[in-house]
Amino acid sequence: MNLLFEIIIQQGFLLDLFGVIGLGLVAFAALRLAQRLPGHHAAFMTWGALAMIAGRIGILLFTQVVTPFNQEQFDPFMLALVKNANLLLLTGGLGAIVWGFWSHEQQLAAEQGTA
Repeated sequence: MNLLFEIIIQQGFLLDLFGVIGLGLVAFAALRLAQRLPGHHAAFMTWGALAMIAGRIGILLFTQVVTPFNQEQFDPFMLALVKNANLLLLTGGLGAIVWGFWSHEQQLAAEQGTA
């Protein structure tokens, strides 16, 4: 088989690439929102998107560094800690993005109600 085909299709490189690009676009949109409408909602979305990017890149690096062949060289506690820290970044980041969108909607509804 072609090595490029294996990397791109079978190992999910394209999905990982599109996922990281999508999270980058969410972070960019949150930064633009923070410039237009100052408030805590844009900061939540920005930090959430950055946390999700960090978690996703951390998972990608973890799978490249730790393989079944060299897994016994690492401390099991540290492996579990690194794996769970990445999952915590993904979960917390998603929660921050949702909270940011919700609080932004609440702010817009309050502004429309008073106008």
